[in-house]
Amino acid sequence: MSCRGLFITGTDTDVGKTAAAVAIVRWLVAAGRRVGVAKPAASGIASADAPGSDPIRLWEAAGRPRTPRDVCPQVFQPAIAPPLAAAAQGRAVNEALLRDCVAPWLASSDIVIVEGAGGLFSPLGEHTLGVDLARDLGFPIVVVDAARLGGIGRTLATVRAAQAERLTVAACILSEVLPPTEGDGPAADAAITTTTLTELSRRLPGVRVTRLPHGADTFAPPIDWWDVARSTGGGVGGADGGDRLA
Repeated sequence: MSCRGLFITGTDTDVGKTAAAVAIVRWLVAAGRRVGVAKPAASGIASADAPGSDPIRLWEAAGRPRTPRDVCPQVFQPAIAPPLAAAAQGRAVNEALLRDCVAPWLASSDIVIVEGAGGLFSPLGEHTLGVDLARDLGFPIVVVDAARLGGIGRTLATVRAAQAERLTVAACILSEVLPPTEGDGPAADAAITTTTLTELSRRLPGVRVTRLPHGADTFAPPIDWWDVARSTGGGVGGADGGDRLA
């Protein structure tokens, strides 16, 4: 089955990954695309339809297709990695469902945006890391980091690790997770962000690099996310092109 898609991952947790994913979804919806959204597992929330939760934010950005449970079928309350959160509740992550939950979106969408949990190598299940799920889905990945000091090193480390795992890195986003500080803070923050963008663009030829200002839905510089998702030819599968979700 053929469908465009993007896998959104972070350099760590709390780097503005959901804000970036929501902004990408809104851009695609505004461009007239039917957008499917999936967050295969989430922890730290009571239910997939909890107000303000990551699944609800993605679902609403996409125009409320299907149901929040279709967006995120596995939810665990403890705010720790999904397999640990599941164990704390006497449960286990359904690892097949991590992949299978994306399949229903493929037939009804032009493009599917999948958000991982934590960083690229964070555990999603007992035997599944974020990188494993990204590889199996076969979508290009978008690496998100917080716009703060150290972004060059964090982002390059994640990108190079992803490439070593034979993943296609299509874009990097610096997400401004906090509002500008007072005094000299804004100038210093802007200088860090500008330098980071310049260095990442120089060191990552062929990878689009942009930033998402705090509270904004638009990227600077702008990116055509539909085109970005085309970079692996629209196939769903692993590095060998296998159609694992058909």
